[in-house]
Amino acid sequence: MTRVLLRLVLRWETLLIVAIVGGGIWSATLSEFFFTRINLLDLATPYVFIGLLAFGLTFVVIAGEIDISVTSILAVSVVSFAQLLDHGVNVWLATAAGLGVAAALGLVNGLLVGVLNLPSLAVTLGTLAAFQGLAFVILSGEGVAEFPQRYLSIGGGYSKQELPHALVLLVAAAFVLGLLLHATRFGRYLFAIGSNREAAHLSGVPASRVRVTVFVISGLMAGIAGIAYVGFFGSARADAAQGSLLDVVTAVVLGGVNIFGGAGTMVGVFLALILVAVLRNGMQLANVGGDTQNIVIGVLLLAAIAAGNLGRAIQDGSISLARLGIRRRGVIRSDAKEAAIAMSVESQTPKGR
Repeated sequence: MTRVLLRLVLRWETLLIVAIVGGGIWSATLSEFFFTRINLLDLATPYVFIGLLAFGLTFVVIAGEIDISVTSILAVSVVSFAQLLDHGVNVWLATAAGLGVAAALGLVNGLLVGVLNLPSLAVTLGTLAAFQGLAFVILSGEGVAEFPQRYLSIGGGYSKQELPHALVLLVAAAFVLGLLLHATRFGRYLFAIGSNREAAHLSGVPASRVRVTVFVISGLMAGIAGIAYVGFFGSARADAAQGSLLDVVTAVVLGGVNIFGGAGTMVGVFLALILVAVLRNGMQLANVGGDTQNIVIGVLLLAAIAAGNLGRAIQDGSISLARLGIRRRGVIRSDAKEAAIAMSVESQTPKGR
């Protein structure tokens, strides 16, 4: 029972909950408005699109890949939707088309990585720029700000004037994707590929197909994030979500997802997003500048990477607790006892033998 409780306490998700509480207390010292009911309910609303992007990216990273083009895919999706709507297409058909565009762009990334075996960092760095340029080609530098109210309510509406629809969307997405990741054969394939792609392939896992699929999921989630983005901000622009990649990657890595693949939970990513939202909300209420906020989030990202690498090094034996100066008292006593026995044996051994 004690071991179970100890494992529960030492879980990354538990540490994130503690960090959220600590971040909330710190934010409350910055502004007296932080612990109001309205603020707490609306806390994550501006970051729902970031969370949806992070959920999609989680699949990619667990598979041992990376996709830094997600914000550009979001931009292409929302401007495609806006153009279709502007040309008289039904709002829901235009929405479906925008999601289709996002999934297709994810498929492009997936084919380049999963079929042609090109490095995902190089591929998505290229498509980050290419898709961003495509967004400006579709909508130039203009923005569209006229949308049906029922569409905007998805990302900016409220139930009973208090509960944000965007928060419901975020929780629902986390639940569905969590089931897909942790309760299906596809999810098990992901962890196997991320841990050892060659071994997974030899075990019969369709590695190429799964790697393509995760990029499609990432692209589709970018399209859904675009719906939340337009609903909250009330506009569609070619530069939508620019500058948000730091928060997206931070939510994934801070959520405990191994940047080298093979480990991670959807709950952890969700909690990490809440932590980022708590910190940014507190700093915004205190009128802290955006650059300073980015410094805080950047330091948090580096700390998460360092902590994750240290934990994995201790688990696989690359770094022993003894080297860190962490030795159990019983071990020290055992070592001292062994040394005393060795000295006693040596003193009793006749010389010349």
